[in-house]
Amino acid sequence: QVDCSEYRRLERGRPIYCERLYQPFCGSDGKTYNNKCSFCKAVLKSRGTLYMKQAGVC
Repeated sequence: QVDCSEYRRLERGRPIYCERLYQPFCGSDGKTYNNKCSFCKAVLKSRGTLYMKQAGVC
């Protein structure tokens, strides 16, 4: 399970900018996300329906 709480604290309507660090996460949608930030951004957009399938590339 990935803790995305630090990204929820951002003001509503403001974009979340992610660093270019590559530490891949595999989402339940079969997509590989570059890092925790990009994964959490997708989780928030999905309203919590997306979850981490595994650490690393899908």
